[in-house]
Amino acid sequence: MAHDAIGIEALRAYFEKDYFAAFVGVEIVDTGPGTALVRLRVDQRHRNSLGMAHGGALFTLADMAFAVASHTRGLSAVAVNTTMTFMKAAYGDVLYARAREVSRNRRLATYLVEVMDEPGEVLCLFQGTVYIKGDPVARPDR
Repeated sequence: MAHDAIGIEALRAYFEKDYFAAFVGVEIVDTGPGTALVRLRVDQRHRNSLGMAHGGALFTLADMAFAVASHTRGLSAVAVNTTMTFMKAAYGDVLYARAREVSRNRRLATYLVEVMDEPGEVLCLFQGTVYIKGDPVARPDR
């Protein structure tokens, strides 16, 4: 069954229930079919003992971009596999994660996510696959 892409406001409303991402401070900045951009304003609670953004904060940021992108087509999905490679320390005060869909069929979709600092330098790469459950995402715009 085909579903329409849903807008950013509907996705923001849907992901208000992602209490952990909200607790960490991840914000949805932009979305499109199979894509998402999210942001984290880094403060002391996000830093490790070396002063850089904690790996868990970086993973949460990437995971949220992945989750949002995988729901943009209006169907619920759950992660079945993820990996993340850390390439450079994250000392910046604002970080972004941009997800894009690279493969999708009826039940599985795969995404690549780049975690970047504010100037756009890639710090981490995340790859994830979701199982598409097929339940419609609740849409407050309908």
